[in-house]
Amino acid sequence: MMLRKVARPLLATWFIHDGYNAVRHPSEHVEAAREPLAKATGLIGMDPLDDKTVKRIVQFQGAATVALGGALALSKTPRTAGLLLALSTVPQVAVRAPRSVADLRSPQVSGPFVSKLGALGAALLVAADTAGQPSMAWRVQKARTERREVAAAASATKA
Repeated sequence: MMLRKVARPLLATWFIHDGYNAVRHPSEHVEAAREPLAKATGLIGMDPLDDKTVKRIVQFQGAATVALGGALALSKTPRTAGLLLALSTVPQVAVRAPRSVADLRSPQVSGPFVSKLGALGAALLVAADTAGQPSMAWRVQKARTERREVAAAASATKA
């Protein structure tokens, strides 16, 4: 459908821009990720990561987002790209989530959070879009039903 050929690249631009920004200008992303990563490493008994390591993690995640956004824009495995983009966006949503009611009212917190939340929803829609084709679950169920019907017909002719 023509809409998918236009919508996927348009959606991909958001991910490509965000990933490129994380690779080229990681300082804002590092600042947002520092505290949640410190909590996560503390939970598993590790020392907090230094800023250089956090920067590398942010840049790696940004590069992966650019690559997946490119795959989505080119419609190369769009469902897989959508699913992986959604999975990579979940930590970003968690990092940007408001921590208090005052944070909800702050545009510096709520803006990026709502933006990431919207991107997560869009990526999930892309992952679920079968482009008008039956899903794999439907195909498997149909094959099983047909196999049972053939087996029942074969046993009825033997009797």
